[in-house]
Amino acid sequence: MGQAEKFSERRARLIELMEGDYCIVIKASSSKPTSADGMYPYTPSRNLYYLTGIDQENSCLMMWRLTGREAKECLYISPYDEAFAKWYGTVLTKEQAKENSGIEDIRFTGGEDKFLDKLVSRERLGKFYFDWHNCGVNGTPGKRLQYVNNFRSVYPGESIQSISDKIFSLRMIKDEAELETMREAIQLTRKGFEAAAKKLAPGMNEREFEAELLYEWAKEGEKASAFSAIVAGGSRATCLHYVSNDTDLSDGELLLVDHGAMKNLYCADITRTIPVNGKYTARQRELMEMVLEIQAKAIELLRPGKLHREWNDEVLEAYKEIMLSRGEIKEPEGISNFYYHGIGHHIGLDTHDENVSSLPIAPGMVFTVEPGFYSAEEGIGIRIEDNVLVGETENTILSAGFPKTPDEIEALMANK
Repeated sequence: MGQAEKFSERRARLIELMEGDYCIVIKASSSKPTSADGMYPYTPSRNLYYLTGIDQENSCLMMWRLTGREAKECLYISPYDEAFAKWYGTVLTKEQAKENSGIEDIRFTGGEDKFLDKLVSRERLGKFYFDWHNCGVNGTPGKRLQYVNNFRSVYPGESIQSISDKIFSLRMIKDEAELETMREAIQLTRKGFEAAAKKLAPGMNEREFEAELLYEWAKEGEKASAFSAIVAGGSRATCLHYVSNDTDLSDGELLLVDHGAMKNLYCADITRTIPVNGKYTARQRELMEMVLEIQAKAIELLRPGKLHREWNDEVLEAYKEIMLSRGEIKEPEGISNFYYHGIGHHIGLDTHDENVSSLPIAPGMVFTVEPGFYSAEEGIGIRIEDNVLVGETENTILSAGFPKTPDEIEALMANK
């Protein structure tokens, strides 16, 4: 299946979820200003990309169905602007947009509002679906939500709903093309990790280690990572979202590296915990083996038919038993002193991929599986994370072969 056919098939599956007459509007995300004429790097709308393969600003997908007629679709893109091209580069032509997306009806931006007005006033269409980012009760609405709120104020009698959950339900199940791209992102992550691990030694700064990761990814053409890496030595690894990455690493410490490269907007998310001096102490090795034991159990428990929260609860109970049997805790409740986060999350076009929590785990979903052990008293933070594809009868570790056991890590670091 070619690229255009893949995106066309995804839009067809979305249409199958729709009933009656409707209009779906999926606008691109927008750039955010910094100061003066500066802009933050543009982050494409993942939902728009998922359905069209289009990742440029000022694009808009519309899909609609009127009584007695076939479903239709069109894509709005920016027209070529010579002055813009001199400053920022060119944009897609209509032919390129058609070739990428599989959409025949390509239009230039500027006519979207009039088209929506026509659907309301002339066609009497009363059900509209929009895609917007949920900013929360106290958040500031982005441009997409502002657009929806304006539409509500102009047409207060129309039915206006979010299409996002329907798209999320499709995104939860990865197709073969997505899985292949995710594998590429994982392999790129591994390449950066192995290069950095071979250079690790006492006295190295956390930011230097991070720079080695980013350098390898940039050489492969991926200048943006999936997320800001956590490179945390010693007790700093007990802070789950430590991102300062600015402290010198000491002999005898462990280094927790939670990182992921991105490939064509698809993310990897891998965590490894390695000895700064290349050798685990007996205690460090013991704790690593415990975390590996619960990770294997968590992957075994990751089965179709369960809700995500049910899987998390099962893993927690299993971890309590493992820690009790190893003498790490004296009572089940003691686990909260050493393990205080969920077992994993969906991953795909987003690191914490969008999902619908009421839908059970199913084949084709990809999760991170990332148990940890954190002891501020011992100055130890350990987390081991892999990306796992759920199967009908057994799961597939997409990050298999990425060094993670004490023996594998020591062998890697010895081969400088």
